[in-house]
Amino acid sequence: MTATHASRFLACMFVLSTFVLSCAPRQQVRVQIPEAVFHQPPPAEAQALWKEAVALRNAGRLDAALAAFQRIATFFPSNAIAPAALTAQGDIWLQAQNPKAARQTYEAALKEFPQWREAVTARIGLLEARWSEGENRKRLIEEAQALWEATAPQPAWRQRLIRLLVGLNRDAGHVDAAVFWLDKGYAAQPAIEDQRLLDQEASSLILTLDGPTVERALHTYGAERLVPFLLYRRMQLAPPEGRRDALLKLMAQYPQHPIARSIEEELRGVMGPLPQADPDKLGCMVPLSGPHSAHGRRLVKGVALALRHWEKLFRGTPARLVLADTQANPNVAVSALSHLVQEERVLAVLGPLSPKSVEAILAAVNERGIPVISFTEKRRVTSQTPFLLHAFLDHQDMIAALLTYCRNALGFQNFGVLYPEEPYGRALREIFLRTVQELDGKVVVDTPYTPGMTDFKGPIHTLAHHVPKGSGAEVSDTPLDALFIPDAAETIALIAPQLPYYNVVGVTLLGTNLWEEKSLLSAGGVYLEGALFPSAFQQETSRMGDSFQDAFTRDYRETYGEEPDFLAAQGYTATLLALQAREQTLKEGQVDRLRFRQWLLRVELPTGPLGPVRFAPDGHMERQYPILQIKGGAVVRVDQ
Repeated sequence: MTATHASRFLACMFVLSTFVLSCAPRQQVRVQIPEAVFHQPPPAEAQALWKEAVALRNAGRLDAALAAFQRIATFFPSNAIAPAALTAQGDIWLQAQNPKAARQTYEAALKEFPQWREAVTARIGLLEARWSEGENRKRLIEEAQALWEATAPQPAWRQRLIRLLVGLNRDAGHVDAAVFWLDKGYAAQPAIEDQRLLDQEASSLILTLDGPTVERALHTYGAERLVPFLLYRRMQLAPPEGRRDALLKLMAQYPQHPIARSIEEELRGVMGPLPQADPDKLGCMVPLSGPHSAHGRRLVKGVALALRHWEKLFRGTPARLVLADTQANPNVAVSALSHLVQEERVLAVLGPLSPKSVEAILAAVNERGIPVISFTEKRRVTSQTPFLLHAFLDHQDMIAALLTYCRNALGFQNFGVLYPEEPYGRALREIFLRTVQELDGKVVVDTPYTPGMTDFKGPIHTLAHHVPKGSGAEVSDTPLDALFIPDAAETIALIAPQLPYYNVVGVTLLGTNLWEEKSLLSAGGVYLEGALFPSAFQQETSRMGDSFQDAFTRDYRETYGEEPDFLAAQGYTATLLALQAREQTLKEGQVDRLRFRQWLLRVELPTGPLGPVRFAPDGHMERQYPILQIKGGAVVRVDQ
């Protein structure tokens, strides 16, 4: 709005205010309507008028909205909708920067309708109007605090009052008190819109605090939404040495916080030199030679198919793929990354495939702000960086899906764990124990075995004391519902037949995605009947009629002459997410790696070989994990 238009608008509003206030309901001889009658549902006509007034206000037609609310107050003075309409008028006058008209309207609502149960909304508005008129801050703070005590039974109105107290204390120079009220506001877990308004208050207040005030606040308050503002302000006040690393750490901790945008802008000035990105190029660095080349090549097949489908099925802007061979060697991975970003100028990088290679490239990634989508599990990479996302299965999410099905669909309560004493087994055991506790279940037996053993008599005897009643063995008061065995298919085929031999029967076996091996059915036979396990990628269980799933499976088979596996599906899915983020970045008219990273955290693939997928704020891939069961010698999906 130009200055001329603004002055005309305010002049019209002034004329309208004179008219509206002159029409405000006035009772020469007040007849106070009983409270119960006054608060009955408004007449249908009043409700229709209210809907119209709100629509006008939301559309920015404030003069028409004022007139509509005035009609409600004039024609329905015997119902609580009348003072509500006057209060809505007062809010519009505040928005139009006319505190005098707002004050008079709020006062009319309070004076004419003393029986109104929601009068506190007008009282809060009246305090805001008086604040805008420049009234004494100390007196207003005292009244607002008294109103706070009076609104305890009505928390819905307190967020507006909190913002008022933040502003009043800030203007009065009481910054500690202002932060105190901000913490209260966040701690109350406000609705999204209220949270955004608090964010605006926090941004304008906290980013002006001095060092001692920031430290006092960090030691005193702990609201999850408030702390990042304080940490960012502390970093601003610190010496410039180490600024980039501090910014990266903060953005990795709070990727979706409002302060992240400020951090990104500041990072632009502290990143190392890097050639301008070529928006037509995506890099891919995986092992194409060496001991793990088969895994890398399967990934690349999925990536290449995604590029073709992006043009053919999604009608997206074409992109080129630039490959680099890491040889599964961390040192080679560092050189591959340098080649991709310095010489090829790729927008982003897909890969590497191993946690060790990821750790090796992180220094360069952080120094220059290169978005990397690695095919690793987040929890296996210890370093924090906002530029690294993980497009790999997540064992924690996978086990949570399995246990949620067991608890909710089957009512299982008591669980056992039989695990190999090696890194994979120990890691999966820890996740399983923690998840059972989170879901209010109970682990009643937990026993290891030595990897490579073939006779499991010892650990199975430990389990036998917790088998269900009626199995013929002496049992405890907490019989097992299910037994989790995190091991490969060939080991499960050895364990399963030995369980009934030692009288462990009536227990549902639980596994991991390693049980998807087709050899498990033939080797384990009837001993695995009823077993449950999550799937990383199972074609036979895909949703019927999913055209993108069908296209992936069909075209992969026709192109490469083989069936797709999980790695191919993962490469395909990660590439489509990257291409969607690239498309959004291109629409903004600029080639910017930081903006590309932001879009990676916002785009979603609603359908495809892995189902709906997106990147979570912490960088790991969120997706569904189908729950499979062995029934009648076949694998079927049971969680749909």
